[in-house]
Amino acid sequence: MKILMACGGTGGHLFPGMAVAESFGEKVPAAEIVFVGTDRGLEKQVLAKTDWRLEMMRVPSLADKKGLKKIGAVFGVCRSLAQAHRLLKKEKPDLVIGTGGYAAGPVMMLASMRGIPTVAVEPNFVAGLTNRLLKPFVDRVVVANPALEKLFGKKTVVLGVPVRKSILKSYDSTTVRRYDRTTVFIFGGSQGAKTINDGMLSALPHLQDLKDKIHFIHQVGGQARVEDFEKAYREAGFSAEVYPFIENMGAFYEKASFVISRAGANTLAELVALKIPALLIPYPFSAAGHQEANAKMIERAGGAVVLNDRHASGEGLSGAVRKMVESPDRLNEMRANLDKLGNPDAADRVVDLCLQLVGGKS
Repeated sequence: MKILMACGGTGGHLFPGMAVAESFGEKVPAAEIVFVGTDRGLEKQVLAKTDWRLEMMRVPSLADKKGLKKIGAVFGVCRSLAQAHRLLKKEKPDLVIGTGGYAAGPVMMLASMRGIPTVAVEPNFVAGLTNRLLKPFVDRVVVANPALEKLFGKKTVVLGVPVRKSILKSYDSTTVRRYDRTTVFIFGGSQGAKTINDGMLSALPHLQDLKDKIHFIHQVGGQARVEDFEKAYREAGFSAEVYPFIENMGAFYEKASFVISRAGANTLAELVALKIPALLIPYPFSAAGHQEANAKMIERAGGAVVLNDRHASGEGLSGAVRKMVESPDRLNEMRANLDKLGNPDAADRVVDLCLQLVGGKS
């Protein structure tokens, strides 16, 4: 059995695809999984350290293009369709799975037109552009938000967001934290988040009276200078670890009393599965406002606090951090609320659905 996994760009598209691939590896060991991505995304860096093969495509973005740039992007899409045609002809997959992102569109559409079973995975509370455009073509759409059935109709299957088994297995909720302090794990997605980075540095002076009660773990992203952040935490008198990028997230999740992060669907799925409270700062320019919708859903369930991006300055962010550090009972309540939301077997259920579509072929 050969499966094409069309995903990539950001971790929010790539990691759910990796979660499904891991589950396929356990359920159908003989299956060959080939990822399809672009040279602009995270996939080249991450997948190079796995046994999965990566095929690259050039796919332009149509978003925010005007005039001649729009026309050029349309011609670029035509070239992408030609690439997708050649790829499908070469690989001859039994199944194509897409989790959104640039590469998923042309590959999924042409696979469907060739009669190859297709499954789209929509991890966000609001459907992304790629999956909305693929609606007429795909066989099934896996969602976490039941309300998306209004959009995708009878093709909708509510299974949750696939979470990597490597994350679940590397996390041990019984581990005694290394630090006799509240450990705050901060990250802004795979590329970092300037608002969160700058806000945290501005917040430190407002948290001076708590410096002996907090330990920070901060993933600043590849564009930031780690030594600058290390110096800022050190000079402010705080205990901190600073990293450009963290691959083994599970090992760091298990240290966290709570997380400060953006609100991508993959991040929230991991936090829910591991029952980690969060202070969420949605990216204000996410497509169709999906990060705010994602965050508000978790907040309504009592598992997170949402802080607007424009309020994530020193004073606003420090106030939100203070409330969480000084409220251990509230953090325990948030963990209990997250326990009611979790669906850690979503990846396995996606694989079961795919096997039904292809007739259990192995």
